[in-house]
Amino acid sequence: MKFFLLILSLSLSLLLIGCGCDGEDPSVVLKNNGTAKADIQVKTSNGNTENINNVMPGTTSERRTFKAGNIEFTINIQGVNDPVVYVLQSSTCYDYTVTINPDNTVTSSGKER
Repeated sequence: MKFFLLILSLSLSLLLIGCGCDGEDPSVVLKNNGTAKADIQVKTSNGNTENINNVMPGTTSERRTFKAGNIEFTINIQGVNDPVVYVLQSSTCYDYTVTINPDNTVTSSGKER
């Protein structure tokens, strides 16, 4: 019986320790592997807009936190005629990287906290 209680208490302790995120907003970092400087307008799921300017090739922006939902990035790359529009479907408790690729396309990846 003591062994069972010990296992039960250890299991509950590990469960409580393992809960690292409780509905926290997602975070996003922008990585520019493209051909030139990028200026990014971010429209969040709650309708706010933010600008992240002068992200130089080979650099990464500071990590920012947004409300979960669809986040729209309008990316103007110096020397490219049309802006690239990318929509990230974000979820709580995730950290995302939005990457401008060498061919100036945009992709993303996410990792659960």
